[in-house]
Amino acid sequence: MKRDKQRVEGEAWSDEQLSEYLLFRTYDGTDPDFHCLYRAYTRMNEVTFARFVQLFKEQGRNLHATNNDGQSLSDLLRQHDQAEEYLEALEQG
Repeated sequence: MKRDKQRVEGEAWSDEQLSEYLLFRTYDGTDPDFHCLYRAYTRMNEVTFARFVQLFKEQGRNLHATNNDGQSLSDLLRQHDQAEEYLEALEQG
């Protein structure tokens, strides 16, 4: 995955904003848990993503959910050179 814009650094995310990411739905059959994690990964910095993963886990959501190709977010992150901190957050979650 190639990012087409830079993240806004230093932006503080409230717990309410993080919780909103749990509400995302899909319309193509993708597992909603995968979709929520993927969207969080593409929009949050590493620290915020780690907070989101903890909230996600506390809500009983599936950290190992897969996309329509059978890949989990961890599988995808292992292919990215600069995703180590995100992968660590998932694995510790």
